[in-house]
Amino acid sequence: MNGFISDTQYVLLPTAYLPPLEYMVWLYASKKAVVELHETYQRQTWRNRCSIYAANGRLDLIIPVERPDGNSTKTCFVKTSKHTNWPIKHWRSITAAYNNAPFFIYYKDLLEPFYRHSSNHNLWEFNMLLLKSITDELSINTHITRTSSYESRPEKITDLRAFLTPKSHRRSISQSFSWPTYHQTFAEKHGFIPNLSIVDLLFHMGPDTMGYLKDVSCSLLNHPSEG
Repeated sequence: MNGFISDTQYVLLPTAYLPPLEYMVWLYASKKAVVELHETYQRQTWRNRCSIYAANGRLDLIIPVERPDGNSTKTCFVKTSKHTNWPIKHWRSITAAYNNAPFFIYYKDLLEPFYRHSSNHNLWEFNMLLLKSITDELSINTHITRTSSYESRPEKITDLRAFLTPKSHRRSISQSFSWPTYHQTFAEKHGFIPNLSIVDLLFHMGPDTMGYLKDVSCSLLNHPSEG
């Protein structure tokens, strides 16, 4: 992959839980984003996890899931687990991490209801509800839709399904890219941590979140990759 967005400005994305900034930059810069639902579900990806900045550094929040067809389960059929109180645990972790961030008080009501009143969703539906609340708040106008079938080699679209991943050996653009810094609550202890969940940027930058995404999109999406 060459790291440049296609002329059509259409992107094919995996579903993602409170996505990392790299994901949000691609979403912001595209005219249309299609979320893949008919692939075989992949573990240890952004599909059911996000990274936030907690008091001890990077913290991964992982949604426990249920796969009715085992390893053959399609993403559209994966459910969030109803056997643990992970929504409350996740919200407590987010609150502990960002309670002192300058804009947490302004945006917490945007997300908290999804954790306080969560039911047994399909994973992609829960992810989409969170993503829509954030894109609406930020006035990101990208048209977001979802796949109706699986294509291994889709045409006329930038395929990011395997490219946007927490697995370091696959993330060639974000690894080599120099992310602009912004204030993070615990940076004095652990330094700046780039490419965290969009909530890290939102709670720290507030109304300037869109300006950051815009500035980064101009350079990140034209940054040559090694993949």
